[in-house]
Amino acid sequence: MNQATIATSSDPRQLSLLSAEPPKRVPLELNDPKSANYRYADTGYIAGSRKEEAASKVILRAKKEGLRVHARTIDWDDLESNPREAKALITKSNLFGAVDWDSLRAAGLEPGAGYLIDRVYAAIGNEPDQDAPQARKDYTFGLQMLRDRLEVCKKVDDVLAALAEFREEFDGIKLVQQEADEIRILMARREELGEQRAELQRVSDEAYKAYQEASANYLVVDREVERRNRRGWKVAPELDARWKSAKAVEKARQDEWVSLCQEGKDGRRRGIDEQLTAIRRQAEAVYARAKARNLIESRFHRALNLMGGRLVKVLWYRSAVKGSEAFAKHVAAARTGLVADWSWAETSVSRAPRVTKESVRFQFKVADRYARVGGRNVIPGSTAELKEMFGLRDVQSGNWVLRDVVSGKFHTEQTATAFADLADLMGIADRDISHGGRLAVAFGARGKGATGAKGGAPMAHYELIHRVVNVTKEKGGGALGHEWFHALDNLIVEIVTGKPGSLEFATANPEMLPAGGLRNAFRELRVAMTSGNHQATQILTYTSEDVNLASRNVRPSSATKIARLIRDASNLGEALQGLEQVFGLQPGQVPAGRSKSNYLGWRRIAIAHHGGNPDGGEIEVRCGPKMSSFMAEAVKLDGKGKPYFTEIYEMAARAFQAWIEDRLAEQGRRNDYLSVFADNKFHIDALTGIEWKPYPEGEERQRINAAFDGLAAAVRECLKA
Repeated sequence: MNQATIATSSDPRQLSLLSAEPPKRVPLELNDPKSANYRYADTGYIAGSRKEEAASKVILRAKKEGLRVHARTIDWDDLESNPREAKALITKSNLFGAVDWDSLRAAGLEPGAGYLIDRVYAAIGNEPDQDAPQARKDYTFGLQMLRDRLEVCKKVDDVLAALAEFREEFDGIKLVQQEADEIRILMARREELGEQRAELQRVSDEAYKAYQEASANYLVVDREVERRNRRGWKVAPELDARWKSAKAVEKARQDEWVSLCQEGKDGRRRGIDEQLTAIRRQAEAVYARAKARNLIESRFHRALNLMGGRLVKVLWYRSAVKGSEAFAKHVAAARTGLVADWSWAETSVSRAPRVTKESVRFQFKVADRYARVGGRNVIPGSTAELKEMFGLRDVQSGNWVLRDVVSGKFHTEQTATAFADLADLMGIADRDISHGGRLAVAFGARGKGATGAKGGAPMAHYELIHRVVNVTKEKGGGALGHEWFHALDNLIVEIVTGKPGSLEFATANPEMLPAGGLRNAFRELRVAMTSGNHQATQILTYTSEDVNLASRNVRPSSATKIARLIRDASNLGEALQGLEQVFGLQPGQVPAGRSKSNYLGWRRIAIAHHGGNPDGGEIEVRCGPKMSSFMAEAVKLDGKGKPYFTEIYEMAARAFQAWIEDRLAEQGRRNDYLSVFADNKFHIDALTGIEWKPYPEGEERQRINAAFDGLAAAVRECLKA
């Protein structure tokens, strides 16, 4: 192993002055960017780069211009060559286009009808319910069919009639002429048999009524006879004759009714019931045949079944069980003329997003020189050799690499040594670095950075859809290990199960993995990164009204226990902790039911009392759920903005950098291109003195490093299987 220190500059043009070995002589043709044999050329095609006519261009251009995308305009074979890209592109927001309400209005569309159409559109799911090529085709077709059929409507009743047709097509019961004729004949026969059965029932009901009347008459006479016998009186012959006659009539009516019942059960009515059952089954068979045919032939039927639960509720808006109550109210409003104008279609002026203080207050430190200590001597002579060494799917270069042989050489060689050192740390073969050939690498070919990144454009980024790590020209070094872990985190489920991977991360949802050591390792890593006894620093606001409320409730003479607790607390954190104890809450928990408003009221009073400014203001306090210091500092980094540093997969990638640097240091090694500055001592703001802490430290860092040791072992076992 070469234990010499190799210092490398961030300017690749200085590489020859800093290399550990003299440069090898290479044929001039291989260093000529215009040559077909240029050694730093792309090794293959990776979709989505800036320099190419991307396969997605038709869809994205249409989205930008507000145009509808028709299924026939998409090259589906090309799109589905990357299922992740296909899944990301086939969405309502990309395909639906803008609705030209002005033109529809000019063509005679009533405001109420337009409003209902707009509500139907809003209910459509943003992506197909199934992640499959055919589902994406059907969904795309269905979006446009839905628009075509609704946007010819003029009145509210037209829209409701269209929805009724959609319900039939959703169920797949739209019949062809032959099927409709079969159903009509069956229904006519069912009606005829129904009338026959009703007649039998009428006769039976009349017999039962006659039996009931005879029974009632007999009971009257029988009670009179019983009363006379009980008193010892003689029963007159006339009464006795009436009793016998009434009993005989009751028996006759009973026998007649029982006979009819028996006949109905075993005879004619039974035959009718059997025929009705047969008709029902024949009709069900026709509908089942229609559904099976529609499933194959009717793309619109398939499409409606892919558009999400909200649309289903809209279609069945009249159902109290599975319908949308909100849409039913929209229908009522439209039908009664309450939607009388087009004000609902007016949109507010779009405003450009503003850069906030929180979004720029912290930036990762970028190295101006890269050093490597120790490690194997790995020097690929071309991008093709880099691809072969590590089993990469492909290597792509931006135009600056294609024009500049020195830059191409620098990043190709630095990536190779970084991957070699990473393979050593993970204890895996070099070719396993590519996650089974799934991972590609790009040098400055794919924009400035990942969506959502804070602190400016990242030094590198991993693209979920295209499964590629992009290293930027100027700031690319130092983050390769971070982005490689994102790839592992994202692709590990696919590696283990063999099923097409999702856009999720195993650190965010370890349950995606099969039960076993690997899932347990991801669980343990998550626990190690997030658990602890720290609380995040939060900025709480209060108003002058809150201050007045606090002054009325928290006084020197306060008698209530809670008021005294707030008054006597040395700071707001202590006061909030005391409140949680009084209400029996865990840190950060809010009670339910009647206690909620009471608790929140006293919390408001505590904040204002310890804030102290009569005009209101803000106060910082450590409060909320217990967590690790690593996570609490991530909350601070996020500030009031959208979560980024606190995303579990981002925490994991930063912690992985710390593991890389610590484990290399233990071996007397270093590789700044793989990871650099993963220590909080490098992230103190020189102007403000604020100590940002994006990386774990102290005992927590050791605990998290141990969890990564376990994860690396689990990955090795996984690769052996």
